[in-house]
Amino acid sequence: MDKLTFFFEGDDFFSSLRQAIAQATESVEIELYYFSDDDVGLSFSELLKRKAKEGVKVRIIYDAVGCRGTSSKFLDALEKSGMRLKEYNPLLPPRRHFGRRDHRKIMIVDHRIGFLGGFNIASEYSRTSAGETAWRDSGICFEDPELIQKLVQLFEDSWEEKRLRIKDFIREKIPRPDWSRRKHHLLASHGWNRKGLIREEYLSAIIHAKRFIYITNSYFIPDRGIRRALRKASGRGVDVRLLVAGPTDVPIARWASQATYSSFLRAGVRIYEYQGRILHAKSAAIDTEWYTVGTSNMDPLSFFHNLEVNFLGRGPEEARLLMVQFAEDLNFSKELSLEIWRRRPWWTRLRERFFFFFRAWL
Repeated sequence: MDKLTFFFEGDDFFSSLRQAIAQATESVEIELYYFSDDDVGLSFSELLKRKAKEGVKVRIIYDAVGCRGTSSKFLDALEKSGMRLKEYNPLLPPRRHFGRRDHRKIMIVDHRIGFLGGFNIASEYSRTSAGETAWRDSGICFEDPELIQKLVQLFEDSWEEKRLRIKDFIREKIPRPDWSRRKHHLLASHGWNRKGLIREEYLSAIIHAKRFIYITNSYFIPDRGIRRALRKASGRGVDVRLLVAGPTDVPIARWASQATYSSFLRAGVRIYEYQGRILHAKSAAIDTEWYTVGTSNMDPLSFFHNLEVNFLGRGPEEARLLMVQFAEDLNFSKELSLEIWRRRPWWTRLRERFFFFFRAWL
């Protein structure tokens, strides 16, 4: 790995991305859930227009639902400047996989530098634009040629709207990371065709944890297997801590998540709700060794339905950086106690159970 940089604030991420794009000489590929037409989006659009006029090949994939609030005038201006745009899974006409969304946020510059994480191009991630209420998120930048090539292939698959048949998936299933050969990997989900590979790696790391499990996840609705593994880990003495959203942009997802808290708290798992601003990060550090940063939430939509990608690694130095950030985030969080949690009103419990029932669609 030539260079690996973590980002925990939008302004830092955007600054590094702008610098990389400004130095681009050949190509810029961007795939993301939404590209906003606010001040951050406008600043990037002007930079990209300038690069396109310089002859740099610029391609952008955006999700139809994610960009439903972005003006068509803004998107048309990008295309007229010489860029190529692709709308992922348009709402009209409806398609077979109507509900599948492109939830990835990846940027590739000159097939040399790769960015990924939870950051869309929008002002809510920027303290400069949104002030102290800017969303807290995480991202990563890397320059490893093999990983960049995998990121390029993911982009091309999305651009071509490549769909594997089930028999092709069985024959070509992506193997789990070979940690004996490499310390860093990319793992993607592509709806049913990737059958929860990010989930499998999470589950394996949790099952083999010996010291601690620190998970930061904005929309945390784990399935039965993940819940059982986390409780068992706590039962064998592993320090299991979950950092989840307090304020949120998707209240129904938070209510569904809260339906799982009682069982975790009874098992000794410690749960913290981030306060003051929206938590949108998806990361984890386990045993000062295994870590991940990416776009995938720990919920059915991310694991089995939407397009996602996570960076996975093994290394004490990088894992320690995520541990330090986790500790910093706890300073802005409220820990839940089982005693107080048991006292919440019956209608709150009913609401949680109701939305948990529909967790596969949240």
